[in-house]
Amino acid sequence: MSEIKLVLEQAIAQGGTTLKDFSQTDGKPGYFAQELQVYGRSGEPCRLCGNEIKEMKIGQRNTFFCDACQS
Repeated sequence: MSEIKLVLEQAIAQGGTTLKDFSQTDGKPGYFAQELQVYGRSGEPCRLCGNEIKEMKIGQRNTFFCDACQS
């Protein structure tokens, strides 16, 4: 199974990712945000390699990445 499918299955099982105002149809938040590896972690160490997580604005949206692991 590809990593993308695996992550999507995990996110769905945990009710999605509540970042700001998302909630499920029953009003409960999604809990997958606790599993995010880089989103919202600018300046913190990468959990895989320890390099600093970078942040960049692309098309009015923020993106977060580890330039060592995601090159």
